Amino acid sequence: MLIFWLIAGAALLLLVLTVTVGDFLDGVIDAIDFTGGYLSSTAVLAFLATFGIVGGLVLATTDAGVLMASLGGVVAGAVVAAGAGVATRTLTHGPTAHQITSSDYVGQPATVTTSIPADGLGQVSLVVAGQSTALAARADGPVPTGAGVTIVSNLGPGVVKVVSTPPSSN
Repeated sequence: MLIFWLIAGAALLLLVLTVTVGDFLDGVIDAIDFTGGYLSSTAVLAFLATFGIVGGLVLATTDAGVLMASLGGVVAGAVVAAGAGVATRTLTHGPTAHQITSSDYVGQPATVTTSIPADGLGQVSLVVAGQSTALAARADGPVPTGAGVTIVSNLGPGVVKVVSTPPSSN
C-alpha cells in the first residue's frame, strides 16, 4: 500500500511544481507525445497522482488485492488524465494562447496619449489581441496628443517608431 501513496505524493509534488514554477517536464513529454498535443506533463502527473490515490484507497478500504487496486487506479487515472489532457490542450491552443510580443505591434494603429516632440519620446496607446497597451513612441516630427498613428518599427523594449495616419474622410 505504501507504494501507491509514494507514487501519489511524488506526482502531486511534481504537479504543484509544474503549475507554480513552470512546465519543466514538457520537453520530455513532447519527445514521447503521439496524441497530437493531448499528452502533457499535467496529464501524466494527474494520471500518476490519481493512480496512487485510488490504488491506496482501494487497498486501505477493501479486501481487494494489489492487482485490483492497480486496475482501479489505472481506470481512474486514465479518466482524470484524459480530462487534464483535453483541458491543457484547449488552454494552450485556444484563441488567447498567443503570447503578445513586440513584433505584434508593428502595423497596428495607435492613438497618441502624450504628444511626441520632434526629438523626444511621447506615448501611444493601442489594443492588440484584446489587451490595451501603452508604449513610449518616437516619430520623425512632432505629433500632437489625440492624433492617429501607425506603428512602423520597434526601437527597443517598450519603445516604438510611429508615423502619422491621415484622418479618415467619414
